[in-house]
This record gives sequence, C-alpha cells and structure tokens, in this order.
Amino acid sequence: MSRNLCLIADVHGNASALKAVLNDAAKAGCTDYLSVGDITKRGPQPQECVNLLRQVKTKSWVMGNHEKTYHDMLVDHDPHTQGAKKIMEIILNAYDYFYLNDLTYQWLANLPYLQLCQFEGLKIAIMHSLPNKPWGNETNPRSDQENFDQMLKKSAADLAVYGHTHKQLMRYSTQDRLVINPGSVGMPTTSGTWQHNNLAQYAILRLAGSDVLGVEFRRVTYDIQPEIMAAHERNLPYGDLYCGLLRTGEYTYSVEQIEEYNQRHQYDSITNFKEYFAWKK
Repeated sequence: MSRNLCLIADVHGNASALKAVLNDAAKAGCTDYLSVGDITKRGPQPQECVNLLRQVKTKSWVMGNHEKTYHDMLVDHDPHTQGAKKIMEIILNAYDYFYLNDLTYQWLANLPYLQLCQFEGLKIAIMHSLPNKPWGNETNPRSDQENFDQMLKKSAADLAVYGHTHKQLMRYSTQDRLVINPGSVGMPTTSGTWQHNNLAQYAILRLAGSDVLGVEFRRVTYDIQPEIMAAHERNLPYGDLYCGLLRTGEYTYSVEQIEEYNQRHQYDSITNFKEYFAWKK
C-alpha cells in the first residue's frame, strides 16, 4: 500500500502558513500527517494551528522546546532560560495561555518527547530535537555525526524525523538509517544561507509498503498579510520581530533585538509568569 506522509515542524502559531502547507499537501496526495513539535508560540494564532492539525487527523504529537516552556511554567512558573529571552518566554506564554483553551494548553504542556509511528512495518521515531530532550543545538545541520546517531541509538525505528533547527535536511546515521528535518512551516529562517525567502517549508515522505520511495522537500508561497494583520489585531507581543521575520526570512529574535524590545515596552521588571499577570492588571 502506498502512502504519502506530510512531515510538519515548527509551525509557531502561524496559521496562514499552515493552511497553505496543508492545502499543498492535499494536492500532492498526502494521506497521513506527522507533527514534530513547536506547533505554537511566537505567532498570533496558536489554537487555530492546533485545530488545523487536528482536522487532518495528525498521527504524531510530540513536545517542542516551546511547548516545554508551558510545562515549566505550570510547574514552577519559570522558563529555563535567562536574561532577555526569559522575559520574552514569560510574556509569550501568557499570550498563548490567553488564546489557547485550557485543555489544549495543558495537553501541549504534557506531550511526550518521543513518539514511535508505524506504517506497513516501517517504524518512524518522531522527536523535536533528541529523544531525551526537545531543546539544544546538537542537531543543527553541521553538527557532529554522533549527535544524529543518538536519535536512533536506542531505538528499533528505521528512520527519524525531527525539527527545531528550521532547516530542511536529509542525512544518514552511521547505521544507514534515514534522518529527516522538514524545515519550518511558520518561521523558515534563512539567515546565513545563500537563499533568502519566507516560504513555508515541509516535506513529503513517500512510501510503498515498508519501502521508502523518496523524500520531497517542499516550499510553499502564501500571503503573509493576513498573518501580519492577525498579529496587529491581537496585539501580539514582540510582533515587530515576528512580522519582520515573515517579511524577510531573516532571524529577528537576537538577544540584542529582544533586549531593545523589552526596554521599549518596560518589560524588564517581569521575572515570572504570575508576576506578569499581576503587572498586566
């Protein structure tokens, strides 16, 4: 039986990009959908993105580093980041807490790090970065081979799909098992590369039974104006940085840019989740 798996990563609350990807995937004959985390956070429409993925009966749901901050704040009201980025995480989590319904927020905060999906005998390990953690820099495209081997080291899976780096990638483990990153749907940053664009990224894994026929990396154009309008209408925190990234494809969330935004909006005094809600009142 042939199947075309749509691989989706790093939507980041960008419902406009996700709609375009799902429409393109349907036209390309995709039969199944896999998500590898960071569905929400930074974009203006987190609940809409979850709803869209539920509508296509997405088969995998794993925790990204941004959903991990939901969990951290529910436990001790403090993200495991420091400085200007810590303030940003607190404020963006509060935004998502408002726009996600309570059950969805709790559900995202408790997703697993790793999920195993099987299609006609082919086992696929789904993770956001590594099996034991959804954060870190170990899986950047130019990282050491041993980091990619770690994805499948203790697994019976035939291949791994991950996200996090916002870079499309296909490579092999030293055991000749396939590793795929479909790129980012909602925040496809191209800084440091020869090609600059803001196209929504995803991938299609084409199967025939348990055989991999091919991997197709796709980039989809979409109208960014509705997304920018949603950011403005909902008064999205750090909206200037978000809209700048959508327009250029350049990464806009440097520590310096975040610090400047925090100072401009007098966010510097915020130290935890509860305190932010008190400050807003």
